[in-house]
Amino acid sequence: MSSISVNGMLNTAIVNNIGGLREQLEARGEEATTGFQSDLVQHLNGRIDQALLGERAIQDNQDEQSRLGLRSIRLSLTDSTLTSVRELTEGLQIGMLGALGTGEVEAQDLFATEARTALDDVLSRMNARNGERFLFSGDATATSPFGTADELLADIRTIAQGATDEADFAAQLDTYFDDPAGGFQTNFYRGAQTASDADSVVGNQTAFSDVFRGLAVMALSRTSESVPFVGAGSPAMDTALQRLERGRTELVNIQAGVGMRRANIANEQELLSRELTLLNQAFTDLAGKDQYEAATQLRELEANLEASYLLTTRLSNLSITNYLR
Repeated sequence: MSSISVNGMLNTAIVNNIGGLREQLEARGEEATTGFQSDLVQHLNGRIDQALLGERAIQDNQDEQSRLGLRSIRLSLTDSTLTSVRELTEGLQIGMLGALGTGEVEAQDLFATEARTALDDVLSRMNARNGERFLFSGDATATSPFGTADELLADIRTIAQGATDEADFAAQLDTYFDDPAGGFQTNFYRGAQTASDADSVVGNQTAFSDVFRGLAVMALSRTSESVPFVGAGSPAMDTALQRLERGRTELVNIQAGVGMRRANIANEQELLSRELTLLNQAFTDLAGKDQYEAATQLRELEANLEASYLLTTRLSNLSITNYLR
């Protein structure tokens, strides 16, 4: 057999070996980067179902943590909104009571103006949303829960204009805010009456209607409004101030419930985090690859590949020399 044929066979064998080295290099490089076996099926040798179950458990854990994270964000926004409502209305009831007690019209107008500003701000906060989801609309998450302050005040002005006396006006306000068939529930509140989401705080609760009622009547008591039946000592004003304070107290109770749900979620997240650590460790024990070992093998393969390339070059040069002879 000629030396050219022998060299050719050797060259072919080395080329094939180079191909194998390249595949091993790619595999070891992946293992050195990821810390996992590149060929999991071969490594596990019949235990692939166990690895797949572990991987699925890890994914389920991460999905549940994502869901809890979204719930936590919504509850946090709800809690901060309720806090801002209480802060915006703080001191208004006591301030108006003091102004009414002294009979100082300027002081009454001042607190009426503050109540009007607070009503705008409160409604703006209560129409808050997380992404495209309104927080206080119950199941009607795509619908803004409340109308504007101007709309609410217009409704109360209309009631005042049609009322026969202070008692009639106060009774009609009771119907508007408290009756399920009244204007507050059927017109001003535009969300759903219920919520399938246990975390949701629905805006049709009396805590909110009480706060809105108190602020609205106070706002309309400003001298420039000239609305009858809302002055000092009127049943409408007395009830409005009582309802405002009652609503603010009830907001505290609602927030307590929100806080409990946030705490429960935090506990669940902590448990899931611990579980994920254990699942990841179990999966690594099953399918992992020591990255230091993979890196060492990678360097050895690189040296072998370099030597193979050098040998191929030498054989090629030898073949050409023999041919020229």
